[in-house]
Amino acid sequence: MPIENLKPHEEVMEPLVNSLADSIRTQGIVHDPVIVDETKLVVLDGMHRLAALKLLKCRFAPCCLVDYDNPLIRIGSWYRLLAIENPESAANDLLREKELGYEEEKIDVERARIYPRTIIFTRNGYRYNLQQISDEVDLTRIAVNLEGELTRRGCHVEYQPESVAIQNLLSRSADLIITVPVFTKQQVREFGSRGLLLPHKVTRHVMPSRPLRVDVPLSVLTAENISQTEADQKLRALLSARNIQRKPPGSIVDGRQYEEELLVFAA
Repeated sequence: MPIENLKPHEEVMEPLVNSLADSIRTQGIVHDPVIVDETKLVVLDGMHRLAALKLLKCRFAPCCLVDYDNPLIRIGSWYRLLAIENPESAANDLLREKELGYEEEKIDVERARIYPRTIIFTRNGYRYNLQQISDEVDLTRIAVNLEGELTRRGCHVEYQPESVAIQNLLSRSADLIITVPVFTKQQVREFGSRGLLLPHKVTRHVMPSRPLRVDVPLSVLTAENISQTEADQKLRALLSARNIQRKPPGSIVDGRQYEEELLVFAA
């Protein structure tokens, strides 16, 4: 797809974009396609990849077009996991510094529920709910601002699905999580179509099957004398010469664990 036709719905982290662009430039290939809603051309997964391709002056991006209305495509969110001493003290100090009205309550971690206004949850079972703010976008920006403040203080952040994040608290392998709301498909389409970007790493899409390792040469994507039709033909020729390895949900590829079936293109 032409780069200019694709519509991201999230911001990106510049260091990650630069690192990814350097890797693509060095290897000369783009491993994985960008996942795109075929109706509105909103990018669902691969915001950093798209930004890296723009940085590399690509004219095209390899895309997997999906029927976003398919109920088998699920949407969740990425929680922020942090290892931090005295998580309750850290949470209270941070929320007070930001002058956010909140309530703190002690609950059973094993029966934990994340309420719509929940912003922080600790391994000791303390939940912090914002009192005045209910708008999902505002909640998301507050969560990412809190994340940024803690990273500036030297805390390491890990991104995990909701259920995995809670399990990490139960196993005490994480001390504190910052939660973000789950948006609807309609909202994602609207954000992308209107150019309204959510903060980085908010939505998490789970596909029925996800293609990986298409390994498209960078030269095809940057060539000035090639049409979209010709680029498509080259992509088809590349993929038709490959075998497909089907991997079950839960498989790990390139250090990332996927929730969906994987279709890995192999030589």
